[in-house]
Amino acid sequence: MSKSSLESVLNLCIAFIASTIILISCGEDEVGKSGIDMSNTSPVIDDFVAPTEANAGEEVTLKVASHDQEGDVLTYTWEVSGGKLSARDQETVVWIPPQEPRQLFGRFLEKTIVVTVTVSDKISNPVYRSRQVKVRLLNRIEPSEFVAGIMLGYPLSRVQMLYGEASVDKKTDMWLEGANGEFRKQFLEDNKAKFFAYEDLGIYLAVAGGTNVVIAVDIELPNKSKTERGFGLGSSFNQISSELGPADKIFQWKDNMWHYYEKKKIHILYDSNSIAQRIGVL
Repeated sequence: MSKSSLESVLNLCIAFIASTIILISCGEDEVGKSGIDMSNTSPVIDDFVAPTEANAGEEVTLKVASHDQEGDVLTYTWEVSGGKLSARDQETVVWIPPQEPRQLFGRFLEKTIVVTVTVSDKISNPVYRSRQVKVRLLNRIEPSEFVAGIMLGYPLSRVQMLYGEASVDKKTDMWLEGANGEFRKQFLEDNKAKFFAYEDLGIYLAVAGGTNVVIAVDIELPNKSKTERGFGLGSSFNQISSELGPADKIFQWKDNMWHYYEKKKIHILYDSNSIAQRIGVL
C-alpha cells in the first residue's frame, strides 16, 4: 500500500472515531449514563411543613409544595422512621408519632424521628427535604413513673424546659386537705415540699424543698394525658379499675373519694358520680 493510501485510511479512521465520540457525548448530555434526561430540570420544593417537636400519639399534618419548570407531573413519597402515615403519596399527609413504651423514649421521655418527603417528575433527578422531629411523651400517664411528660425525680429546671416558668400552686388544699397523716409527713416534714402549677395545662407539681426535684405530679382538666389503655380524666371508676384493679386505700375528701394504688404509686380523685377529676403519681 502506498504512503498516500495509508494516510487516507488513517484519516478515515480518525474521522470515524471522532464522530463516534461526538455522538456518544451528545447522547450522554441528553440522557446521561444513569438514563436520566439531563436536559430536564429537577422539581423545585417551594415549601416543606413539618414540626421540630410533636407529642406522641397526636396527629400532625405534613405538607410539601413544589413545582416543575417543564410542567411535568410530580409524584410524592413520604417516609418516617417511626409512627403511622395516613398516606405516602400525597402533597399533604397526616402523621401520628409513635406512642411506644416509655423505655423506648429514654430518661427524658423523648426520641427523635426523621420525616422525609421526596418529589419526582420521573424524568430528572428527584429532590427531597428531611427534618428531625423531637417526639415527647407529654400526654401519657405511666403509674409509678410519670404524668404529662414529667417523671418523678426530675429537677424543677427540667420541667421548666418543657413548659416554661411554673407558678405557685393555688390549690395546695388538693394536696393537703385530702391527704392522710403519712402523706402529710412525707411532703411537709420530710421533704418540706413546695407546690407549683401550670393551671392552663392542668398540671400540678410537688417539689422537694432541699433538692428541687419532683416528688409528685397531678393533672386536672384540660390536661389530656391518658394511660396506655386510653383512660384519663373524665373516665369512670369502672373503666380505670379494669386497668388498675382495686385501690389499696380509699379516703373521703369533701364529697369526693381519693383512691390510692400504693404499689403502682398512683392516686385518683373521683367525684360523687365516680368520674376521675384528678390523677397523679407520687
